Amino acid sequence: MGSRTYRAEAIVLKTLDLGEADRILTLLTRHFGKVRVMAKGIRRPTSRLSGHAEPLAHATFQLARGRELDVLTGAESRSTYRALREDLTLIAAGWYLAELADRFTVDHAPAAPAFDLLETALRHLDAGHPPALVCRWWDLHLLDRSGFRPQLGSCSRCSGGLRETAHGWSPHDRGVVCSSCIDRSTVGMPALSVRALKSLRYLLVSDFAAAALLRVDAALERDLERHLRTFLQYVLDRDIASSRLMDELARLPRPTISPVS
Repeated sequence: MGSRTYRAEAIVLKTLDLGEADRILTLLTRHFGKVRVMAKGIRRPTSRLSGHAEPLAHATFQLARGRELDVLTGAESRSTYRALREDLTLIAAGWYLAELADRFTVDHAPAAPAFDLLETALRHLDAGHPPALVCRWWDLHLLDRSGFRPQLGSCSRCSGGLRETAHGWSPHDRGVVCSSCIDRSTVGMPALSVRALKSLRYLLVSDFAAAALLRVDAALERDLERHLRTFLQYVLDRDIASSRLMDELARLPRPTISPVS
């Protein structure tokens, strides 16, 4: 019979308060996949583990196997993500990453690639890289590692080559639709600019160090976000709840700094 306790490096994806002091944590672990654990008494002011039981906490957790849920017995912090936790825009982006990580993984199934991708994205968010760029890089690589890689190199309908002109974007067809196939279609389709297509291709094949070199203005940022959101929603067959908060934050006026007289 195996040991009743084990250690797992994990990132907290979400939490659910239970009763007066308990909390259920959904963890994405490097070696055991996604697991749900009970954190007993974690919401009491005297709990020594409360800081490890919040969304986006990255720690090595000590767990005891339980009948239904494993039980949290200890934790050692691995990353504090201090900058991320002090900025609402970064927090919203982190929640977005965590929500998608939860949607694209299943309980107790191997998920090391998803864990490594999430850890990388959170680390670069915390380091001050633009949240939109981190999220779009994450979107593409999560889709790729989950078996939903968008078709960007040729037409997803006819498999023909793509000319240097605007094409269409069709989540139903899993990617780019060439201008010829659009002409034969009776259904309206969002346009995909040459610049957006090249940016998607670049982000998909780049590690983050290379992706960070991409220059993205506001118009391109909106295009990439719109195209990838529709693709993700089609794959998941549901809205992405955290994206609504990101939309609300994007609509807020940006503070201006008056010159010192």
